[in-house]
This record gives sequence, structure tokens and C-alpha cells, in this order.
Amino acid sequence: MADAFLNQSIEQKQEQILARHQIQSLEVLLTPLLELQEKIDQELNNNPVIEQEKSSVEELAGDPLHSAGTDTDAGDKNSNDENDFSEILRLADSWRDRGSMNTYNLFSSDAQDKRDYMFNSLVEQPSLQQLLIEQLNFTDCSPELAHAAEFVIGSIDGAGYLTTHPADIAIAAQCDIKTVRKAVKLVQSFDPPGIGAADLRECLLLQLDRRKQKNPQLRELVAEYLEEIGRNHLPRVAKDMRISIGELNSLIGQLKELTPLPGAALSPSQDLYVLPELTVEKKDGKYVISSNDTYLPQLRISQTYLDLLDNPNTNEETKAYIREKLMAARMLIKSLGQRQSTIRRIAQVILDTQYDFLEKGIEYLKPLTMQQVADKLGLHETTISRAIANKYLQTPKGMYEFKFFFTGGYQTNDGEEISSRGIKEKIKDLIAAEDRAKPLSDNKISQLLKKEGLNVARRTVAKYREQLGIQATNLRREF
Repeated sequence: MADAFLNQSIEQKQEQILARHQIQSLEVLLTPLLELQEKIDQELNNNPVIEQEKSSVEELAGDPLHSAGTDTDAGDKNSNDENDFSEILRLADSWRDRGSMNTYNLFSSDAQDKRDYMFNSLVEQPSLQQLLIEQLNFTDCSPELAHAAEFVIGSIDGAGYLTTHPADIAIAAQCDIKTVRKAVKLVQSFDPPGIGAADLRECLLLQLDRRKQKNPQLRELVAEYLEEIGRNHLPRVAKDMRISIGELNSLIGQLKELTPLPGAALSPSQDLYVLPELTVEKKDGKYVISSNDTYLPQLRISQTYLDLLDNPNTNEETKAYIREKLMAARMLIKSLGQRQSTIRRIAQVILDTQYDFLEKGIEYLKPLTMQQVADKLGLHETTISRAIANKYLQTPKGMYEFKFFFTGGYQTNDGEEISSRGIKEKIKDLIAAEDRAKPLSDNKISQLLKKEGLNVARRTVAKYREQLGIQATNLRREF
């Protein structure tokens, strides 16, 4: 057996380590506008060296007697210079001791009012289960039944359907199956109608019961032929029910008034609040980009702390603290400047490329890739990807995510380029104009596109149609 031994060696290798300012630049570049506002707000509170530049309105909002520069003001200023300096030193020490405590809010009153209004308007919506529990609390039932009903409510998904078998609920609630079935019936009497059903058929029947709908043909349609309707086999259903196609269409129209997902109406909505990074407007016949400066404060280095740093009477501990905060402030301001510049340059390339889209709409969107933009701007493709992530651009055609403008495409026989989104829009328009009795097949749509000089294969048409959420030919046919 070989003797065990320890071996020590030195190995040299190269690896890239991001500096602190590089990491901060990447974070600022990736952050959407609303989150960036919050980050800047925190930095304004935590770093006394950073100030927000005052607007012209704020400059005029002082005491006109003091802003006039009277002799009394000058005398007061000279007599209080020493006291002011002592107060500044005291504030600097208090900032250092406080660290990250958010004590001061340096946003302008107008900007803060806008932010407060927006965030105060966001109210947390109760969940579907909470709303059902509230209704349960108002019912007059035995504690045992209420206990089982709570387990039933806990087994209802966001769409409003009961996802657990009553036998399993009985085991979990430690009660008999009869009590669970009563609890299910109790919950199904709550709003919205159809809640707590085991499947779509029961959900629709519950809603018909709540509406006191006594039409036997309508109930027969739901109970016996729901799957056939889903497959659009209407002639077969009409023949089996011994009614005309017109009568069947009338019954289906009544079914469309019901809700297949009753819980969705009570589930908390996932609203997405976004702010556009930039706005494209048409001025004097030309499209121009304007910054949304009102959403981001303009930052600067406080002259007060720069003077403190140069003052020989400032102690070294305070100077070290100011230097640390000054470095952080400069890094943030530089990162914000780079972020805005990069996003604006990308927007300019989009504006130059997508002029026809701005004039005529989505069908005229040109193909554009991140690599093409990166080559034009002399940046890396990953930088473009980070810069456009979760960012939005306001245009005369509406607000779009930046990535909306990046798509592959096709070239027509005439050499004109059109994006994949433009092809989808053409497919949508063709289907919208089709004869419902004889809907267009994917192959026919492909042929129509080829007549326009667009060589789009049938499989590609089918893929785009599915992405648009449009049903297949046999399901679109109306009888």
C-alpha cells in the first residue's frame, strides 16, 4: 500500500471579477423604472451627499423677502456662519451614526404626492378562500358542518373548482362522508354561482339552478352533449336532440352567458403597473424621443459636503465618512447616466427601423434582432438584453415592451422585409374576414400569404395561429 502524503502546489489562472461599480451598473441597467424609483428613494435617504436638483417651481417656492438678498439677510448670514458650520458637523455625525435609517425624504413634494397617490391606490384584494370563509361565517350551521365546509373551501382552486374528493376531505376533517357532502352543497350555495363544482358540467348546471332555468333542452345539452359541442359536432347534436341547427345555436348562445371559471371573478387580479422609460411622439412631421424625466429625480452631489471635505476644521473621521458616501454617490449618478443613455440609444435604433410601424401599424413591423442593435451601437448583445428587460416604450400606437420590437421575419418577393409579428397580424386579419360557414384552412392561409409574396409554410401558419389563440378550422366553422 502506497504511503499517503500531502502535496502542495501553486496554480496560476485568470478569471474576471466584477468590480463594485460594475455590479451596480448592471443592477441599475436591469431595474425597471418603478423599482428604480424606490432604489433612488432609498439612496437619497441613506446617503446625505446626494441631493435632488430642484425644479424651477421649487426654486420660486421660498420666502420672496429672503430670496431678494436684502442687507438684513447678508448681516444674518455673516453672524450665523459659525453656528451653521457647527450644525452641519452635527448633522454629518448624526448621518454616520444613523447608517441606513430612512429619516428624511428628499423627493420633491409634487413627485412624492404622485408616488403616494399611486401606491395608496393599490389595495390588497382578499383571496377567493377568504371571501368564501366570510360567507360561511354568516351562515347558520352546526360547528361540525362549518368545520367540514372550511376543509371544502380549502380544496377549491383559483378557478372555483373542488379539486379534492369528498372521501379525502372526510379523512382530513375527521368527519363522515355524509357531512362532507352537506358541506359541499353548502359551499355551492355561495357566490359566485357554480363555485365548488367538480367539473364544468356540474358548474354550468349549478348556474342554471341558480338562475331557475327550467328549459329541459338546455339542461339536456349541458348534461349529455357538452363534449360534442366542444368538438363543434353541432349537426350530430341537433340530430340527436331532434332540433334544428338554429334552435341549437340559440341554446348555445344561452350557455355562453354562463361562466366556466366562476372563481376567476373573485380571485385577486395580478395587475401589472408599469411606467414607460421613454416616449415617442410626432412633432412637425418627425418622430422624436422624449425622456420621462418626471419619473426619475435629477441627482447631484451636495456642495455642502464638498465644502466640509475641503474645510481644515473637519475631523478626519467625518472626512472619511464623506469620502465613502461621495464615492457611492458618484457611482450611482454615473450608473444612472449610463443606463438612460443606453436605453435611449436602443430606442433610437428602434425608431429608425420601425418607422412604418409607427405610421401604419403592426403589420408593417420590420424584423430586428438584438445582435443587429448591438452591432449598430458597438455594444454586446447581452447588454442589449439587460437594457430592454422589463422596460416599456410609449408610442403613438400604444405602450409596448421593448422586446416587442425584436423579432425575426421574412422577405417578400419584392425584397421588402416583414416581421413574424407582422405575419401573425396578417393571419389574424385573414381569419377575421373569412366566411364562418367555410373557414380558411392553414394550407389556404399559406397560399393566400404566398400570393402577397410571403413564403410562409403551412406548419408555420398553424404555429402562429395557435400562438394567437385561434382555433383550428373545424372548430371555427359555424353551422
